[in-house]
Amino acid sequence: MSTARNLSASSSKAKKAGGSGTTSQIRKTELDNGARILTEVVSGVYSASIGIWVDVGSEDESPQINGVSHCLEHMLFKGTKNRNAEQIAQEIEDVGGSLGAATGKENTCFYGHVLGEQLHVAIDLLCDMLMNASLRAEDLDLERQVILEEIKMYEDDPEDFAHETLLLNIWPEHALSRPITGTHESVSNLSEKILKDHVKNYYTPEKLVISIAGSFDEAQAIETFSRLISPRKAGKKTKTSHLPKTVPFQLIKHKDIEQAHISIAAEGITATDPRRFPLAVLDLCLGGNMSSRLFQEVREKRGLVYSINTFRESHRETGLFGVYAGASPRHVTEVLKLISKELKRVKKDGFTSREIDRAKTQLKSELLLGLESMRNRTARNAYSELFYHRQLSVDEICRDIDKVTSEDVVTLAREIFVPDSLSMVIVGPKEELKNLPKESPLNC
Repeated sequence: MSTARNLSASSSKAKKAGGSGTTSQIRKTELDNGARILTEVVSGVYSASIGIWVDVGSEDESPQINGVSHCLEHMLFKGTKNRNAEQIAQEIEDVGGSLGAATGKENTCFYGHVLGEQLHVAIDLLCDMLMNASLRAEDLDLERQVILEEIKMYEDDPEDFAHETLLLNIWPEHALSRPITGTHESVSNLSEKILKDHVKNYYTPEKLVISIAGSFDEAQAIETFSRLISPRKAGKKTKTSHLPKTVPFQLIKHKDIEQAHISIAAEGITATDPRRFPLAVLDLCLGGNMSSRLFQEVREKRGLVYSINTFRESHRETGLFGVYAGASPRHVTEVLKLISKELKRVKKDGFTSREIDRAKTQLKSELLLGLESMRNRTARNAYSELFYHRQLSVDEICRDIDKVTSEDVVTLAREIFVPDSLSMVIVGPKEELKNLPKESPLNC
């Protein structure tokens, strides 16, 4: 039997409205087979949240098996050697809890939320699903149909379709460009053997980060995980992805819909880049909320759109920063001109001190308010481990946010918003979009 080693304990302090502070310890326990367990006991709550992150996502897939990570996320709920799908659902709901899962580009998460004294039920169920999944061919045939319907749902959503088209073309031939759900062809070709091989290659202890936060018996939780996971042997290194190359392009996709959906992006920064806080401030000031420049100029003052916002994606090796807008096809040219105008304005003059201070306050408030959610705590702790290999304290993050200056934001904006590096996808009705000028009005 493997032994568990307590490697670290870090503090997370948050000020309450009344001025007093609460401090919790985030402890990391690493099993001999490489599995990592993060525990954070929080006083004054009834619940406990648990998440098991597997360090595998669509980035680890070839085109032929694109969607296998997402398919596995579904299949683990279909039954194990010990329980069928109905029993899994009944056991967690018998104690008033819930289970769920999500697949991303770089990892897959299985999570649960229960009353603290019922945490052992969630642990037992999640471990059984990860370690003993049946992965039967007959279940795959049924779930495949569910996933194919899910793919159709995303394809029918023009905003999702525009974003997926953007990714597919901006990182050509790289796994990050492909959809998390897979394609009709790749999902149709998934087999029982492909699923089991994926589990064998990636669902190994050294790729697991288990994060628990809330009211629970810490020693008992660590002991239970050690007992259930320690028998599994570590696997082999499987991360072999190459650095994606960002390729600028412009594309119009015709779809029989009422609006035109515009997605613009340029290369951003990685998840661990020290400039992530200036980028977050740029995001909020430019298009991240109702007081942002784009929202005020394009929607509030001119009524040209219902929805306009900025977005940022940060991965281990690359990132994107962009703008999305949905507008009437006849307003596309004007909307693009206004977006270009605001990008130029940011590069030339930056933001006012009031705008910068408002964004920094919002970032800190979002962080502190998130601590009231046990699920947010589990996710924050897990991502710190996955991306930084250490815990980032609340105080450290707040200090880094406070350090952001207007000059930092302008410097970053000038790096990102280079005219020849911007990519754009417009999705909308063919007849109305055919009158767009050949020269793109997008010029910052």
